[in-house]
This record gives sequence, C-alpha cells and structure tokens, in this order.
Amino acid sequence: RKKIKNNDTAVNACSFYDKYSSDLSLTDWLGIDNFKTSISWSRILPDGQGKINRQGLAFYDRLTDEMLNKGINPWYVLYHWDLPQKLQDFGGWTNHDIVSYFLDFSETCYKYLGDRVKNWIVLNEPFVFTGAGYFLGIHAPGRIGLKQFLPATHHVNLANASGIALLQSLGASNVGTAMSFASIHSINNNPKNLAAQNRFSALVNQLFLDPVIGKGYPTDQLPFLRKIEKYIAPNDYTKMNAKPDFLGVQVYTREVVKHSWLMPYIHAKVIAAKSRNVVVSSIGQEVYYPALAEVLAWLTNHLENTIPLFVTECGVSLPEEYKVHPCDDLYRMAYYEEVLKSLEPFVTNKQVRGLFFWSLMDNFEWAEGYAAPFGLFHVDFKTQERNAKKSAYWVKRMLESK
Repeated sequence: RKKIKNNDTAVNACSFYDKYSSDLSLTDWLGIDNFKTSISWSRILPDGQGKINRQGLAFYDRLTDEMLNKGINPWYVLYHWDLPQKLQDFGGWTNHDIVSYFLDFSETCYKYLGDRVKNWIVLNEPFVFTGAGYFLGIHAPGRIGLKQFLPATHHVNLANASGIALLQSLGASNVGTAMSFASIHSINNNPKNLAAQNRFSALVNQLFLDPVIGKGYPTDQLPFLRKIEKYIAPNDYTKMNAKPDFLGVQVYTREVVKHSWLMPYIHAKVIAAKSRNVVVSSIGQEVYYPALAEVLAWLTNHLENTIPLFVTECGVSLPEEYKVHPCDDLYRMAYYEEVLKSLEPFVTNKQVRGLFFWSLMDNFEWAEGYAAPFGLFHVDFKTQERNAKKSAYWVKRMLESK
C-alpha cells in the first residue's frame, strides 16, 4: 500500500464483480461489440496451483454468458499482473516453476471457457510488470536489481510463448499477447545520443517482443543481457519462439533520451516530460499524439508485416486542472480524434485490425490508485455511480457514423 499514490486501496475499485451486467450495457450503448478484461489467477486458483475455486470460475461463466447474450465478443487476458501471494512466496516470476504453474492456470481457464471464448491474450505488458516490479521496485512485488529482473524476464518470456502454444494446441482460434511500446526519440542527432536511443528502444520495445518471434534476446544492443544466459536451459530458445495469431500493441507516450555513462547497463537517460515544456498526463508522461503511429510503423518493419496487430490499449488521462467537471473531458476527445486519424493508413492496409479504448470506466490504476481516471465513464467511487463523459458521447456518435 505504501507504494500506491494517496495510500489508495483496491478494496472496492469500480466494483465490476457486482456490476458487470450494467457495465456491459454501457459497452452495448456505446456500440462496441468487443470487450477486453482479465481473469484473476488468484480467483481461480487461490494458491496459484492445485485446488480450483469453483465460485471464481462461476463468475467468469456468468460474465462470459452475459457478454455473449449482449452480442459482445469476449477477449480475456490471462495475466494482468495479479499473482497469487503463495506463488510470490516461492519467488514469483524469478522461480522457474512458475512457467508450469502458469500453463496449468491457462489450461484450466481454457477448459472451462474455451467453448465460448475465441480471443485470448496471454500476458499484459510484460516489460511493465517485470521492470517496475522486479527491477525498480515501484510495482508489486517491489523487488529491485538485475538479479531479480533477469530471471523474471526469462521466465516471463517462456510463459508467454508457451502459453500461446498451449492455447493454440487446445483449439483456441485467436491467441496473442499484449505488449507495451513507446516511441523513442533522441534529444538530437549527436552520435552518442542516437546510440543511446537505439539501446533504450531495444530495452523497451524488443526485450519481450524479439524472443517470442524467434529473434532471441537483443544482446547486440544490450550487452548486459548476456548475463541472462545463466537462467537459460537447453531448448529454451525454441520454447520462447511462438507463432501468435496477433500482437496486442499498447502505446501511451514517447520518451526522449540522451547518452549518460551514469545510467547503469544502458547508458541512456530519459529526459522527464515535465522538464520539456510539453503537456504531461496524470502519470507524468508526455501527451504525444503521433506515438502510436510511430510505433506501428516501426513494428510493421520489424515484424515484416507478418503478424496482425490490434491496439489493445489506447487512452489518456490529464490532471484535474484540465477539467471543470469530472465528465468534461474535451481533451480526451481531441486525443482519440488525433490518434484514430493517425491510424487510418494502418487500417486501410489491414496491418491494424482493431482498437480497444482504455478504458470503459475510471478504475484503480495500480500504483497510481485513483489519481489517473482513464475512463469514458466517470465513476464515483463512494457511490459507484457511473456517468458518461463527453468522450463517451463522442465515441458513440463516431461509431454510429461508421
């Protein structure tokens, strides 16, 4: 809790567990026929393995049926950062055994839901939950340092590819994974700064992408990654290589970097957005409209246009001073208008097959608590009342015009 802004807790959050039916009606009202949410590992397997919690499974049965009854296609994320505590007690993602635990969990979910669910996302933003949780210590479980980060990274890569392969072998028709990316810029064209840009991009954009597409770890750009070899067993490179049916792309900002010998391992320093006289989001990131299109252009080249892309998160939250009223979010309308315009060539060429807004409603945003409301619908967390923001009406009109 001490890591969470304002000492917020997720005890109630947006209470989707109790309000899922009416919340899905909001999705239906918007005219959106696809809904992405995550399955809680702890709810299905409280100990991370072993005995199944039938009540937990029953919730996802009800949720799935409710979506289908409303004409909404379910998209389930198997792992969105909530690891059962008992598995963390065994080392969490630093423990090699977690790969088999995760595959057992994945198989359990597919066994009970696969007859109705076609779309599966294995992991959500592995770079974020490993980097923030096992290197910087600012997200759960609060671990710090390379000796935590490297084994966690490797085991996550194994779980990612193995999870994709497992679900495909069980009969799932559309299996992918969702990764965070950023558009990386150099502060100028100085050769040292350009080299720093290349290193930072390899870390942020390739550390989890390259292994799953068979390119291995980007050790040429990041020599410190050679230390990961001690955690690699025979055949691991083969196991890390999967053939996802799609890649989920999640982009929120760009980063501007410069060379710095003082920064360990990558010798690249991020120049904070707040020091660059730009509009900054509630979570301290630059609001930079072209970021998503720049990443998609890079991905199209890096993947040689071989994997369909879905934008599985797209959104913005600005500080309270930008709003007169919680539902007055004209800035969000402007953001989506600019971003969607930038996507047109990628949609026309069928490189991008769809986009998910982040998010349907305000919620508990991990370490940011309730300080970063991304929703199209405002949530009063005391009363749990939902109200459409101006951006929700904009989305509804935009979809009706299509």
